[in-house]
Amino acid sequence: MVVCQCCTVLGLLMGLLAPPLDLPPHPRLLLRREDLSAIRRRIETQPWARARFEALKREADAWLQRKVALPDRGSQWWHWYACKKDGARLRTKSPTEHVCPVCGEVYTGWPYDDVVLAREHSAYARALLTLGLVYQLTSERRYAEKAREILLAYAEKYLTYPLHNIRGEARLGGGRVGPQTLDEAVWLLPVAEGADLIWEVLREEEREAARKGLFEPAVREVILPHRMGIHNIQCWKNSAVGLVGLLLGEEDLVWDAVESEHGYRQQMARGVTPDGPWFEGAWGYHFYTLSALWHLTEAAYHCGLDLYGPELKRMFDAPLQLAMPNLHLPAFNDSGEVNLAGMAWLYEIARARYGDPLYDVLLARSNRRSNQALLYGSPKVGEAPTRRLESRNFPGAGYAILAAGEGEEATWLALDYGPHGGGHGHPDKLGFVLYARGRVLAPDPGTTAYGVPLQREWYRTTLAHNTLTVDEASQRPTEGHCEAFRSSPDLTAVMATAGDIYEGVFFRRTVVLLDKDLLVFVDQVRSEEEHLYDLAYHNRGTWLRRPEGTPWTPPDKPGYKHLRDVRRRETDGTIEAAWEVEGAGQVAYLLAGGTPTTVLTGTGVGRNAEDRVPLLIARRRARATVYVWTLTLGPEATPAMVEVTPLEAAEAISVRVQHEGATYRLLINPSRRQVTVAGR
Repeated sequence: MVVCQCCTVLGLLMGLLAPPLDLPPHPRLLLRREDLSAIRRRIETQPWARARFEALKREADAWLQRKVALPDRGSQWWHWYACKKDGARLRTKSPTEHVCPVCGEVYTGWPYDDVVLAREHSAYARALLTLGLVYQLTSERRYAEKAREILLAYAEKYLTYPLHNIRGEARLGGGRVGPQTLDEAVWLLPVAEGADLIWEVLREEEREAARKGLFEPAVREVILPHRMGIHNIQCWKNSAVGLVGLLLGEEDLVWDAVESEHGYRQQMARGVTPDGPWFEGAWGYHFYTLSALWHLTEAAYHCGLDLYGPELKRMFDAPLQLAMPNLHLPAFNDSGEVNLAGMAWLYEIARARYGDPLYDVLLARSNRRSNQALLYGSPKVGEAPTRRLESRNFPGAGYAILAAGEGEEATWLALDYGPHGGGHGHPDKLGFVLYARGRVLAPDPGTTAYGVPLQREWYRTTLAHNTLTVDEASQRPTEGHCEAFRSSPDLTAVMATAGDIYEGVFFRRTVVLLDKDLLVFVDQVRSEEEHLYDLAYHNRGTWLRRPEGTPWTPPDKPGYKHLRDVRRRETDGTIEAAWEVEGAGQVAYLLAGGTPTTVLTGTGVGRNAEDRVPLLIARRRARATVYVWTLTLGPEATPAMVEVTPLEAAEAISVRVQHEGATYRLLINPSRRQVTVAGR
């Protein structure tokens, strides 16, 4: 590949601007030579460190017996590796047979055969790193020699791999080992870290071969020419570029990774919200970004450049503040549900660099058998501190958390009103996730592989979320606004607006958590013109009480086309429904009557097209309407009784709720004008 002249000039300019590096000797990326004695002491004194070292040594010993035979070509996009029919991840039966575990369909050929090659390339990269670590910790040359063999094999092979993107085209944005600059960066990081660990044993001509045959072309010809702005992918590329710069002592690469307009400092300043979540609003990508950043922050730290600023700390703090009672994070936007316990390895680094005992909540629950615990882990972590569950508003990230109760059985709701989330955002403004009794009851659909139709036809539709769809079309990307938030011993409530989700349509949602078993929703919708409003609610489990109705055929539109077993009922009365959730009891739904409503009940998509989740859609055709509805929870949940009274002030509503002998009076008054409520 020929490097363009502008990239050459840019590199020269950055070289002039970058301050000279005063680098310590190798190793200097994952660790420094002076760190080895402390790591060895951990191995001697801490069972978790000893267990991790022994596992690494077993892995390294196995590689000593293996022949290095690199794949003959690069790999393909893992998002292709899913069934086109139902979206389920494929299982590899052989290098040329890829089976859907749901429907049994067998896929062969390109791109599926090439996707599995990513495992081989990744395995070699991890082996290089593991062998290097074991060499440093044992001083046994045989591990370094095997790592050298892998490194030099790639140095010889790398430039023979054709440049290719996810469609097999030789275009900017593609890679050689992987189909994207992202994949190239992810693969290159452990290769650079492993090379650094054995750099001292390489002859000068071998270092030059690695430099010219692998590291410089991967960074300067593949990764650097492709810019992504503020994005999780750019964070991976920054780390790869920065580590290669620190490995080779090339100042312009370090400057680009840290100080440029797309570098680390700009990612922190513009990508981290004031509350701490990464701007893309998907917890999977929040941790994907952290998984990229630590490589650069640690390597820089070992080279005398401290990048552990307040923005990065907020990224570590936010998940603990926004997690559900079971320490899972909801599947908002392009993410599945994230188990924080599985991210404890990242918090080993945060604990070491920030010293905050808050992170012990995760470390004390972890077996601590990770490389990060071995290299940086504190031996002083004791019993897990108590995590205080509280209702809280996060206006920067756009989440309102309503919580009641204690421990994993508490009730917890997260309302999403904030930024769209860029390319990984979903059209789901004022959608929510409800957790109670140890389970997610009302889910966000999350995501599936991007290469299958179901991603755009279901997961990225408004109908798949617990919010409002207008005229059977998904919302526009937008940002909502929190109008009010209250948390007191009596109740917790949030009032938020959705923003410009549809032309001329205004949507406000008020959610009140009266106690851990009773929630009230007031959804106010208005427009100058008449529209078709569909208010969807998804509840896991099975139907316990389902409204009667006649069969209804959904339209062939995104979202709707994937509904099944749909019944339709017309009524202006109260609407009741209930579900049974295994291990969590029952959920009862009640929608106040008085307005003509079409009730649609059926199932939507869960983890894949054959995993069905019950849903209820309250459909109305109007210019303006108000939905007042409740959810009650319990072993045998009974619906609340609701009385709704519109008041003379604009948009003001009085709601009287009765449940299990208790009576609650709520005043929804967004204009804050003085009103008179009968009987008060």
